[in-house]
Amino acid sequence: MKITSQLALSQIKLNKKRTIASILAISLSTALVTAVMCFATSGNKMLIDFLGPGYGDYAGAYSAIIAVPAVLLGLLIAYMSVTVISNIFSASANKRIQEFGILKCVGGTKKQIKASVMYESLWLSMIGIPLGLILGTLIGYIGVRITGRFVSDINDIAQSIIMRPFSFSLPFYISVWTYLVAAVFSFLIVLSSANKPAKAVGNLTAIQCVKGMVASTNLDEVEVKDGWAEKILGCEGAIAYKNIKRNKTGYKATIRALSLGVLLLLLTSGLSGQAKEFREWMNPNSKEMMVDYCSIRDIEFHRKTGKKEEKIVEPIPANNYNEITDKLSEYGATVYGVGSDACTYHALLDKDVLSEEMLQAPDIFDENKETRVELIAVDEKLYKKLCDRADAAYGGNLLINTYAYNDNGRIKTISPFKEGVTEIVMVNAADEKQTIRVGGILDQEDLKEQGFHEMNPYPVRMVVPDIDARYFDWFCTPDDEQAYTEYARKIMDEYYPILTEDSYVEQGYTVRIARVDTMVKMLNIAIVLAEIVLYGFVILLIFMGFTSVVSTLATNIRIRSREFAILKSVGMTNASLRKMIYCESIICMIKAFILGITFGIAIPFVINLSIRKAFPVLYSIPWGILVVGIVVLFVIVMLITCLEMNKLKDKSIIDEIRMDVM
Repeated sequence: MKITSQLALSQIKLNKKRTIASILAISLSTALVTAVMCFATSGNKMLIDFLGPGYGDYAGAYSAIIAVPAVLLGLLIAYMSVTVISNIFSASANKRIQEFGILKCVGGTKKQIKASVMYESLWLSMIGIPLGLILGTLIGYIGVRITGRFVSDINDIAQSIIMRPFSFSLPFYISVWTYLVAAVFSFLIVLSSANKPAKAVGNLTAIQCVKGMVASTNLDEVEVKDGWAEKILGCEGAIAYKNIKRNKTGYKATIRALSLGVLLLLLTSGLSGQAKEFREWMNPNSKEMMVDYCSIRDIEFHRKTGKKEEKIVEPIPANNYNEITDKLSEYGATVYGVGSDACTYHALLDKDVLSEEMLQAPDIFDENKETRVELIAVDEKLYKKLCDRADAAYGGNLLINTYAYNDNGRIKTISPFKEGVTEIVMVNAADEKQTIRVGGILDQEDLKEQGFHEMNPYPVRMVVPDIDARYFDWFCTPDDEQAYTEYARKIMDEYYPILTEDSYVEQGYTVRIARVDTMVKMLNIAIVLAEIVLYGFVILLIFMGFTSVVSTLATNIRIRSREFAILKSVGMTNASLRKMIYCESIICMIKAFILGITFGIAIPFVINLSIRKAFPVLYSIPWGILVVGIVVLFVIVMLITCLEMNKLKDKSIIDEIRMDVM
């Protein structure tokens, strides 16, 4: 065994507390990487079981669902791990700085000093990585089992909604690659973490080492003239600020770990708050049962005009949806139906008939100066009710004079047309125009049924009797939902039977039966599941960061015991010394909080800028989490500082000034 390897091993045996901290950090890092790999391999197994090897026609999309989160989490874990483990190795190297000086005096080379630190990382990896693999497997198993329950809930809901046989589940699955990738990645993290402090101590001269100058010491004179630290915290604060500037690298790790903790906490809370708003927006107020028919569409470009042309493959005709409405009503519950055709026409609007609010609304006209149109189909009974509400003659077209849209994160509802509009000019992809007369106008208060959604992308909506539709939904509130579901399945099988496994693609349509609020429950479960997984990893990352904070703060105080003894010898009292150390901790926290809060607010806000363009979801600062997080971090840091200072109070000044080799 090489002497540098023996020296590293002896240090590991001698400094048990530092060794335990190092193994803990390496194990946590490896455990997180292993847990991510367990999720990735289990998710891959689920997709193979459900879709077959290669994931079928959408291999790229499904591969991205597995790979992108794994890579992002891996990079985040690597960054935090390098910060934490590098911190520990820096503290270890600085603690042994005089030992390295003696080695250099007796002929030790820069390469050998560096090798000693690197061998220490190798010895620690031999213990930490296997422990991390075991711990990571346990975390991964628990996480996958919890996730699997949510996936089972999604599967059960999907089977109750989608009328074709399929099943999927998330098994816990690991392979040799799970451990191989996790172990290699973790080993590279440890080597990267040890390399920087190893090079730093290797570059110090023998004199600097013997004097006890740590690798992070700034040898240039640092001036602090009437700074904020002195004005607010006094003379001790000015000295503390100067110490931090002189030893930037040593305190940088503490500041970085604290700021990352605050950042992750605010980032997770900010994204969780946006997810909560999204769930609340998605949740419908109705608990009605819904029978849903949907046809696929073909998208082409018209060969003469070049316009995008959408064709409904299997439109549902008026006769069918009216007959189905009557048959569903025979169950004994009141049934009404609402459908739409948003594929055939656009509108050519005269700006003179538009309200001022409509003219100011964004994205009303496309590149062809046309506006999106939704022609709404309803069953005969509902159509008569709407005619009565609009005070219109039976058989006419009813213009809906309300438009709700997403105004940069907020829902804004306007009346798009002025009073007295009598006709709307429609145009299809072939530039064939058709003028539709307006027989009556429906306002927001006239739209009482569930089928008229509050927010939609169609500024022009018109109820037209007896039209073919792409979508059609039947709503009712039966006494027995299960019995009604079975009855509705039989009715729909008469008109639109499920003949193949993949009915939506091969037959051109799909049929679903479920409660209205169940339709969005799958999405809500998926969002909650993502939050749970994210919070789990963030908590572990923050815990890892605190191991760095504890190690760095404790080591910074311990290795400066001779410095404190010299300050005492020239007249500094214990009270002033304690105040100086507390000021150093406070300054570190202030710097960390500024960085962490700034980026912790900025990152989710920037993410929200893209989200709010599509959904009415705004970002709000999680003030409660922020205040609690700051208080908890402040208490923990001050407690660590207090405990370490108490260990030094009974030590002799003479003993501390004397140069001891550890």
